[in-house]
Amino acid sequence: MRRIFLHRIKPIFYHLGFLLLGLVVGISILPLILAGEIYDYQDTVDGVHLPDVDALVCLAGGRGRIAAAGDLWYRYWEHDQHEKPAKTPPYLYISGMGPGSTWKALGKQLRTGVRDVIRPENVIMETESQNTEANAYWLATYAKKYGWSRILLVTSRYHMKRAQLIFERTLKHEGLKVDVDTLTAFQEPFEPNEWRSSLHGIHVTIQEYLKWVYYKYLWKDA
Repeated sequence: MRRIFLHRIKPIFYHLGFLLLGLVVGISILPLILAGEIYDYQDTVDGVHLPDVDALVCLAGGRGRIAAAGDLWYRYWEHDQHEKPAKTPPYLYISGMGPGSTWKALGKQLRTGVRDVIRPENVIMETESQNTEANAYWLATYAKKYGWSRILLVTSRYHMKRAQLIFERTLKHEGLKVDVDTLTAFQEPFEPNEWRSSLHGIHVTIQEYLKWVYYKYLWKDA
């Protein structure tokens, strides 16, 4: 009797095992399919026509971000020199540079032409924050201090969607009316058609996608 029972029950376990395996594989693959959503957005600035802003806010941490923000600041500086009288360019605000960061260390990440004209009074180096939430909190603190009403956020493409969400919600929570424009810094392989081309691109994109889902649906910006 026992043999008959085991003989009949064994196929059920096999089917359940395959079903469970399929479920695990499906759950594992789903983020890979959906993760590209974080690249599905449009910058508010086209890179040609630059709006008047109080600060260029660069989120340090991604390779090439600071150099890209420095180049952008230089374009503002160059344009403002032709104004009569010459205007003061927006602050170059570097968020999350890390404790112990120095003017010399910043200079090494800027291109030669930018280093030739930029001065310490043009730059704010925020060294306290270590994640995007803290980036936004400290930016709100400086925006309140200096009375900023419009910023241009610069970060990597994979990071921008979540960063913009966090910054806008944090500024609103702090009672500040600050417009957040966006312009992404190019960083390989984090482009819509490239991120699946390397394990690093897949890992970072999926990780960022899971964070995006959390901040979009579950995060309470209290």
